Amino acid sequence: MKICIISKYPPIEGGVSSRVYWLAKALGERGHKVHVVTNSLEVEDEYREELDLNDPNFMPKNVYVHSTDPSPTLEANPSHIPFSKMYCEKLASLAIEIIEEYNLELIDSRYLVPYSISGYLAKSLVGTPQIISHAGSDLQRLYPSPYLNCLLEKVLKNVDGIITNSSKAPFFANLGVPSGKIFIQPQTPVDLQAFNPKVAPFDLTAYVTNQNYFQGIPLIAYIGKITHHFETKCLPELLKACSMINEDFLLVLMANGNKIAELKALVKSENIVEKVLFLPFFSPWMMPSILKSCTCVVNLEGASSPTLDYHVPTTPMEAMATGRCVLMSEELHEKEPYNKLEEDKEVLVVNPKDVNKIKETLETLIRKPSIAEDIGANSLKAISQGESIEGYAEKTTQIYRSILNTKKAK
Repeated sequence: MKICIISKYPPIEGGVSSRVYWLAKALGERGHKVHVVTNSLEVEDEYREELDLNDPNFMPKNVYVHSTDPSPTLEANPSHIPFSKMYCEKLASLAIEIIEEYNLELIDSRYLVPYSISGYLAKSLVGTPQIISHAGSDLQRLYPSPYLNCLLEKVLKNVDGIITNSSKAPFFANLGVPSGKIFIQPQTPVDLQAFNPKVAPFDLTAYVTNQNYFQGIPLIAYIGKITHHFETKCLPELLKACSMINEDFLLVLMANGNKIAELKALVKSENIVEKVLFLPFFSPWMMPSILKSCTCVVNLEGASSPTLDYHVPTTPMEAMATGRCVLMSEELHEKEPYNKLEEDKEVLVVNPKDVNKIKETLETLIRKPSIAEDIGANSLKAISQGESIEGYAEKTTQIYRSILNTKKAK
């Protein structure tokens, strides 16, 4: 098949970008031609991954990336008042060019704005069938907007298919989307060939400045964006807990965003600057090595999170695939697929507001890293029983074929 994916893509940080990368790679390895249309080279610096565009991993086998022009020229961004980057229009125009040049058969647009809207423009103008896949944040934050809702509702009702999960399927049914256009598909699973315990650990040496760092020091890691609701990820509680631990360890924060200054101020106020190492975001294909270097990966997103009801972070699953121990919130542990993991054997679970419990749990792992190793090994065995990326790619192509067959039958 010849597919046009319109979406986020590295070097854009985040779950959508990462999942699109692994899906495109898996589809390409199965012999499909995947053309990714994106604005990834225009991403803001605070949400940009550190990567080399010449790295062969950037465009895996049969994957071709086409980005809008990031240059600050009038040609790339024609002057108009009031000014905008015109992402939707530029993506639609680029998608039409690529679809027509390579005779692509189907549009898979992931994330509602601007990717699904630009995909719908391309669909309407060239007749290529379109399927939409949403994330959690766009359905929670963008769809309800009174300035977007009318447009998004019309598009969702008129595309050829919607990929969603079982919990959100009723939402689209109530919207009036026919059942034959709703396809249930879980999140992209972890690529267990890429994420595995045999990968080499990442060398942090080049990034260490004044932190207390030595070979074998326990590393506690948090990975994610720092935005207006970063407190709901219970990072203040994590910092407070770490400030109460006297043993040698390093808290690695692969984090950035428009509230990063506030987080750094918290680090300073807790007097743990020498124990906290900030890293830039890295590409999806670098994450196995980075996760492998960690003693424990932490995700404490709590009940107050505005997005946890709509999405499930995949970083904990990726960490488990490399055999790493994960400490997560009770709220996250209640969600698929983590609710299948046995507490204290395959995953560590805490009330994210209980600073003393977080401190005690991390302190135990720092003093006895073998406990983290055992939990990581157990979690790897557990998640290895789940769906493979290869099976997921095959189910996705079945959805594509269903849409194409429906179009041919009309």
